[in-house]
Amino acid sequence: MFLDRFHTRAKACGALAMALLAPLLVVILPTSAAGTQADQTDALPDLRMRRMTSFSIESTTDDRKLLRFPTVIVNAGSGRFDVRGYRPSTSVSTMTTRQRIYDTEGGHRSVATDAVMYFAGDGHSHWHVMDLNRYSLYRVGGGPRVGTGAKHGFCFYDNTTYNLALPGAPSSPYYRGCGDSDNLGVMMGLSGGWGDTYSASLRDQYIDVTGLSDGDYRLAAEADASNWFLESKKYNNKAVTVIRIAGSNVTVLRVKSGA
Repeated sequence: MFLDRFHTRAKACGALAMALLAPLLVVILPTSAAGTQADQTDALPDLRMRRMTSFSIESTTDDRKLLRFPTVIVNAGSGRFDVRGYRPSTSVSTMTTRQRIYDTEGGHRSVATDAVMYFAGDGHSHWHVMDLNRYSLYRVGGGPRVGTGAKHGFCFYDNTTYNLALPGAPSSPYYRGCGDSDNLGVMMGLSGGWGDTYSASLRDQYIDVTGLSDGDYRLAAEADASNWFLESKKYNNKAVTVIRIAGSNVTVLRVKSGA
């Protein structure tokens, strides 16, 4: 099941916004989620990137050459990937974040993270986590990174099925949007077994390859590249594909990793 990302994101109702603000009254441990020790009863998320197999070159009117590709971040874990953002007033442009970690006994705890949320009205008009995913391009054979993704803001919610056979995976979306501009509290996340798709045509969903010579390149897409969030596994967050760029053509040579 895929819900078109081009449709307007579901608006969070006032009651939900108030409910999200309620945890502000609770004392939260001042630690980052990634540095937190997992409890035995934690039902943790497992973020992964789907295999990348579709690429194209866009030639812009200002003579730039953009490598476009869709990506899908998925939660392959037994627990929800749940991130809550908060700000004290609408005069503050960003939100601090906490990861809500659920357990197998029906409870949860909330841990502060270093991730930041911001609002963008660039046609998306919702809140984003800054730099949740990272796209990097390298020449095959080694050397420094030669390209990085233009996209820095990521709103994620259940819009693509991944594996509904996973324990606890809901049959329908639980997370449905990323809030509105006037919200003081925002919830976004991915249920186990669900993913979020970024279409190749989305604004900034590209790597600028202007001036790069034709040849073979390695493209890596990594979820939670800054290690802000607590997961059951960290070694499988990256999808890597080897491609050949020849003029305006892109050929997939090898899909090395990905969910």
